[in-house]
Amino acid sequence: MPSCKKIIRNILGYLILALNTVAANHLVPTSEVSLGKKIYHDRCEVCHGSQGDGKTFAANVLFPPPKNFRAESTKKELPRERMIRSVTRGRSGTAMMPWESILSKQEIHSVVNYIRKNFMGLYK
Repeated sequence: MPSCKKIIRNILGYLILALNTVAANHLVPTSEVSLGKKIYHDRCEVCHGSQGDGKTFAANVLFPPPKNFRAESTKKELPRERMIRSVTRGRSGTAMMPWESILSKQEIHSVVNYIRKNFMGLYK
């Protein structure tokens, strides 16, 4: 049976995610780079951090913690297709929620490309 502390931590984590989703502005595509950056800032940064390293308040209350996109191990284990699938469908057993009902395919691809280029140093 989960401890009270773990339940409270999970509730706080999900509350942060829910508030971030509600607070994000409506997205208007301008270019893929600026679109990906805006989506990341509005929807991903709260958990994954402004530098993509997962060092946020949310990381303290989420288990497992959000991915650190700058880590070499993450770069090896996250091909583009897996990232698109994770953003689209979410990740079972984690706080990573599915975004397919909130973001379009173009928006999902834009944010994945932004993360891969700006935090992972990958261009594919």
